[in-house]
Order: sequence, then C-alpha cells, then structure tokens
Amino acid sequence: SIGVIAAVALLLSRDTGYERPERFIVATSPGTRNVFWAPLPTLHDSTLPPKDQVVQNGQVLIDGAASRCTGWICSEHSDWGLKEPVGLALFQKGGGNAWLYVSDPKVGFLYRYEVSLTWRKTLEAGPQEVVATDLKASAYWLAVDGFGNIFYTDAEAGTISMIAAEDVSKGLKGRTLLSSKTLSQVASPAGLAADATALYWANLKGDQSTGTLLRSTASPLSLANTSNSSNASSSSAVTLAGRKMAGKHYIFQAAAKDICLAGTNVFFTGDGKSLFAVKADGSSEVTEVASLKQPKGCSYDQETTLFVADQSLNGIYSLPANMQKLRQAKHVRKVVSLKGPQQIAIFYGPSSNKFLQPST
Repeated sequence: SIGVIAAVALLLSRDTGYERPERFIVATSPGTRNVFWAPLPTLHDSTLPPKDQVVQNGQVLIDGAASRCTGWICSEHSDWGLKEPVGLALFQKGGGNAWLYVSDPKVGFLYRYEVSLTWRKTLEAGPQEVVATDLKASAYWLAVDGFGNIFYTDAEAGTISMIAAEDVSKGLKGRTLLSSKTLSQVASPAGLAADATALYWANLKGDQSTGTLLRSTASPLSLANTSNSSNASSSSAVTLAGRKMAGKHYIFQAAAKDICLAGTNVFFTGDGKSLFAVKADGSSEVTEVASLKQPKGCSYDQETTLFVADQSLNGIYSLPANMQKLRQAKHVRKVVSLKGPQQIAIFYGPSSNKFLQPST
C-alpha cells in the first residue's frame, strides 16, 4: 500500500540522509537578471500524495542587479553584476562546494562563482570571477565535464569551444574543438553536453542532412588534442535526430536547442512545447516524453529523475529519466516555482558524494 511504501521510504531517508535537503536546483533567470536556487524533493517527499507535495519557491543566489561597481571605477576584478544570465554549468568539487559558471551574452562574459552549502542548509555564492570576455553575444549555452573542462558554443561563428580546467583561472581564450568550416554537421550549434566519451550538441540550423542533435565520434579530450593539428578536419559525428521524426506523422516544431544527458538517454527541447528523448547510441527513434509549455534547460540527478525548466510556466518540473524504453512520462510534476527559468543544474551536498561527476 502507499502507506507502507511511505513508511519504508521514511526509514530509508533517515539512514541515507535524504530527509535533509542535500540536493538543490540552480537556475538562471534572464528576465530577472538573477540566478536562483531551491531545495529539491527528498526520497520521502516523492512518496507523498500529490496534494501533500510541496512546491518550493526559488530564492536568489546571485542578484544580478547588485553590481559593486559602475563606469570607469570598475577594475578587472570588480563585480560587474549580471545583465542577462543565460548559460549555466556547475562543477561539483565535493564537501558541499562547487564552481558555478554563468554566461552573460549581453556583455559576452563568462563568470565563475564558488557556491557552498551553509550550516543552515542554504546555498550561498562567493565573489564573482571573470573567466572569459570573448564569448560575444551568441554564447547562450555552457557545459562542464567530469574533469572540470568548460564547453561553449557560438551559433553565429559555427564553433564549439573548450576552456581546459587548468586554464580556467588564467583568462586564456578557449580553443575551438569543432567548426562548421571543417565539419558540415556543425550548423549553428546551440545547447551542448559532454562526458568522458563524447560531445553532444544541438544544431539551430540542422536538417535531415546535417542533423539537429549529434554526438561526436571522438571524446572531448581527443578533440582537444587534435584541434590544432592536421587531423582536425577528420572529426565526425553521429546524427541522433533530424528535423523530421522517423516513423512519425508530425515534425519538430523547431530545431533542437537545449540538451542534457541522463544515463543512456539524451533529452532535448526546442522552441515548442515538447520534451524529446533519444538513446545516446542512436539505437532508438526520437520520442516525445512530455508536453509542457516552453521547456528550456534540463538536468539529471544521476539516479532516477530528470528536471526541466519551463520559462512560460515559471517553474522546474520533474519526471522519470532512467527509461529503458523511451515513452510518454506518466508523472510530471512541478517541484520549484520561480520566474522565467532558462538553464538549470543540480548542486549536491556533502553527503551526496555518489552523485558527483565521474572522473573517467
């Protein structure tokens, strides 16, 4: 019965620490100029009847309007505030600390903040650090891998670039990994994701020929090693999705934009109402797993749940992520309320070490 399941979940939560808010969502909100945070549901919370499940309110983590400098008095190390925070990536360092990267396309800057979990079980961000100033107005998407390398796209230039982890604090310009000049399957790249084996990206101008969602055949490290060599032109990619859905009677409402990895699945959204998924190895057809209103970025909790931001519905929604066979999700519920979220990431507390990025 539901009562028995809830009782077991509560006992488990007391043993594993799930009764405490050890997982948090972090989200950019371009319309408010802020970055928000909120605790995510615990294991016990997920067993409660819908009427008893609490929707958390987003709280300001970084106040974009609270710049500490103006005009000529701003130095290189000043806090510039945020004009239009969009791109977001989070690298978990462990011990309740993480590096949070935020891109601001309006000024073309990439910033870094150290985020930590306080004794009050709240998140706080340290001083703003400038990582890069050459991202231009098209850098709307960021990603980070398990090594701490930062990836970003430039849709106008048709490039996918990386700032190596060891170069993040040096102010060095990112190196181009893939370019439309050498690989036709790079067509105004947008959202991206990276793991140890491959780089994934969405194409704003993708079609049946170039693809709208792709996976590199080489690892990010291999791409970085060959980006400045004569082998750079030999890069290739596997198409996971084209504009038309194979075997279906409907087509994408727009090219893919935002993507995230969840085990063996890749989830993505465009300009329409749909959240799509496809197997990372390309072994399945594209499937619509949920219909919202204006879904944007998504993030996987490394266990069973996917979280997706909906800009129009002003909230973060949860749904099952570890589907062996892709299908329409039966349980999609709002877990966080905040204004106009765009990109999201999950922060883990010190007792959640098993959820940290893999090192291999």
